[in-house]
Amino acid sequence: MTEVQVVAFRLGNEEFCLEISKVREIKDMMPITRVPNAPDFVEGVINLRGQITTVVNLKKLLGYYDEGDLENKKIIIAEVNGEIVGVIVDAVSDVLTLTEDQIEQPPKTLASKVDMRFIKGIAKINNGERLLIMLDLDKLLGESI
Repeated sequence: MTEVQVVAFRLGNEEFCLEISKVREIKDMMPITRVPNAPDFVEGVINLRGQITTVVNLKKLLGYYDEGDLENKKIIIAEVNGEIVGVIVDAVSDVLTLTEDQIEQPPKTLASKVDMRFIKGIAKINNGERLLIMLDLDKLLGESI
């Protein structure tokens, strides 16, 4: 059976995950330099070991209300379409190994109401007590930045 490792994280009360193969590292919040006229969800840029890296607020990009203060949040450094990007999340919870039978496609009833292109699936953990929305950062950010 095919397995995939993911990094689980929170945005507000919701849990999401990314395939670990896309994640380079997880950083504590660091100083971000704002960029004039950037889209609202682009917080700015950081200096990541000499490389200027764009930082995106995933909460804003996905349409969630963001209370503001970034101080206690985390930055997931990920590879998106061959580029390194920082993604701000509220908290990183754990690394999980999922089997293909734990991952379902989103319900078809959502497809007509929600842009599903960047949702790879929904993972069921602990017999469905915990649901993780699997994001495809290449599709989500590839069109946005």
